[in-house]
Order: sequence, then structure tokens, then C-alpha cells
Amino acid sequence: MQKSILVFIIEWVSKIQKNLGVALRELRRHLYFYDFEVRKDDIYIVSFPKSGTTWVQVILYNLLTEGNMDFNHIYDVSPWPSNQAFNGESPEKINQMPSPRILKSHDSYDRFDEKARNKIIFVYRDGKDVAVSLYHHNKDYLDSNLTFDSNFESYFMIDKKGINYFKFMNTWFLNKNKLNILYISYEDLKSNFDSTVQKIAVFFNVDLTEPILSRVKQHSSFDFMKKNESKFGEIPPNLKSPQVFDNFIRKGEVGAFSNYMNDEQLKYYTKYYKLMVEPFKPKN
Repeated sequence: MQKSILVFIIEWVSKIQKNLGVALRELRRHLYFYDFEVRKDDIYIVSFPKSGTTWVQVILYNLLTEGNMDFNHIYDVSPWPSNQAFNGESPEKINQMPSPRILKSHDSYDRFDEKARNKIIFVYRDGKDVAVSLYHHNKDYLDSNLTFDSNFESYFMIDKKGINYFKFMNTWFLNKNKLNILYISYEDLKSNFDSTVQKIAVFFNVDLTEPILSRVKQHSSFDFMKKNESKFGEIPPNLKSPQVFDNFIRKGEVGAFSNYMNDEQLKYYTKYYKLMVEPFKPKN
């Protein structure tokens, strides 16, 4: 009996701590966006995590600017507001950036103003490969003992709270508020890079000349981004950090899931993909 009571108390305290953590994050977000300067010409690059967001940030930055890559980190030229809010930072630096700002987001659809008409690029990737990339990312940055199975359950089981791949994709593909979205797939960038970049250029009224395309190709290539990984990945908090910070640009492969997903996971994924994602997948 005493053990049961003790377990109950521990679980109760844990729930309180978790709820307080959620409340604190929401408070930080509210305070951040209260001071955040909303602009009609802001550009958003939105995706489920590990779907090619950084790749498209580099592509778009090189399309809309002269492509100076001397910045310390991609967030200097294409920041992530919600991450700043999560870390308790101020939006002052972003508010001082010239327009148009290229902003990264992994926010759910309902976080966006239903009346907003900002240009949005939504980047999507085969969820099975997302599962693999997300596993390695979380293993490197959050938990070196993480297993693929537990990470899959956290992000791909529909009864889990928080970020869920199927729900996230469903709402962004449905686009019930008719936001101004250009849908770009990771796989199209891999197999038809030039034509996909042309599609992005048209969306932003950019005359895609040969010199511009050449610059985009150079700076967004896997070799360039891997060589300059410190500009794109996370920054170690200290030299003794156990986290892995040189694996953000990992492999960029298509089809790696076959080495990770078991038959049960593949069956589960296929079921909910066909139910919640595939019927709403954009045609453009």
C-alpha cells in the first residue's frame, strides 16, 4: 500500500511539473509574439521537422538576395521566431531586420492567422524518411540512448499529444483558410532540382537567370552545406556537451526508412497516411 501511494505521489508531482512546463512555454510564446512585429510581406518556410526546411531556407535566401554566405548562422538571415520564444529570447533583433523577412516555422496550421495572406512555402517529405532523420536528430541532441521505436511512437502515433506527423500534414494540406501556400516536396528537389527551384522563383516573381541558379546550386549543395555545417545546425552550449553537433547535415537520402522501420510500423504508417495525408496531398 505504501509503495502504491508513493508511486501515485511521484506520478502526481510529475504531471504538475509537466503541466507547469507547458504553461511556461505558452507564456513565453505569448509574451514573445505580443512584441513581435507582424508584416504583410513576411515569408514563411513551414514544415514538419526534418523535412528539408534548412535546405529550402538556403535556396530561398539565395534567390531573394545576392547570396552572401558570410553569416555566422542561417538564423541570422532566416530566423526561427517560435524557437526564440521557446528559449525566452526577445524578438527585437528580428523586428529590426529589413523586409521581406524569411522566417522558419514548424508551427501547426492553427497557429497561423486565418486571415493572413503572407507567402508560405510548405516543404514536405516522405514521412518514413522523416522518421529516420528525426530519430537521428533527437538521438544526437536530446538523448543518446534513444531508440528508433520510442521516437517513432512519440511523433507518429495518432493518439499521442503534441506534434503528430499525420495531423500536422493533414491540416496543412487541407488549408481550410486558403492561405497563400506553395507546396514543395523534398523528393522533387532531389530528382528535379532546377524545375522545382524555377517553381519557387515564379512564386516570388524572381527572374531565374543562369548566374542565380548557379549560385543557388552551389550554396544549397550537400557538399557545401556539410562543409559549412556550423552555419546550419545547432551550436554547442559548451565544449564538454555530450550532444553531437556535427551531424545536422547528415545524409539527405531518399528511402533510408527500409533499414529502420519494422513491418508493424510500416503497416501503421501506411494505414494513416492513406487515411489522413494522401487524399489531401496537393497536385502542384
